[in-house]
Amino acid sequence: MWKKQEVQKIVEHQAHRLGMRISRVCAWKTSALAYDGSGKVTRDPENHSLAVFRNGKQYNCDLSASYNIGARYYIRELLKPVPATERSVLEAKVPAVQRRTSCVYADLLKLREQMAEVV
Repeated sequence: MWKKQEVQKIVEHQAHRLGMRISRVCAWKTSALAYDGSGKVTRDPENHSLAVFRNGKQYNCDLSASYNIGARYYIRELLKPVPATERSVLEAKVPAVQRRTSCVYADLLKLREQMAEVV
């Protein structure tokens, strides 16, 4: 059986030994959502590791998921120091960042673009 908790504990321990900080991100639906913001993906019936986006593009499911996981982390870190008034303005311009469990890489790009305009 796959022991993901055990692997996470070992990696966390090694990171702390090397002086690295860790952060957990909700990985829910990261491989089911296209990183380019086109919506849900379907799996290629012949090669299950390929995701077929709505626009017809094929991409590796795991790579798309890793983009989305990274985006969720950076969205959280970008919004954390922003004051509540500015944050609500940014969330109004990019409504997808209000629920980080459905954020994708495309939302991170939109958020960075909006943050550059505000500054």
